[in-house]
Amino acid sequence: AKYGGQTPDAMAALGYDSALVLADAIKRAGSTEPAKVRDALAATKDFPCVTGKTTLDAQRNATKSAVIITVKDGKFKYVETINP
Repeated sequence: AKYGGQTPDAMAALGYDSALVLADAIKRAGSTEPAKVRDALAATKDFPCVTGKTTLDAQRNATKSAVIITVKDGKFKYVETINP
């Protein structure tokens, strides 16, 4: 009701996940010092997010599952999840 019935989209979910991953990295780094946060981000493995588990590599590139949906008559239908 607070948001007028609007449904969050994929970008909202991914943005939320990004904030969760960053907060977790800062917590594990014990600091907001950039080098420590960078290293903590690169050490992120199978972090549970709202869009699925996220793993980051040394360059901080994310590896995560992809969700396949179809759109028919303006309605979205889940098809499958593809895991890396």
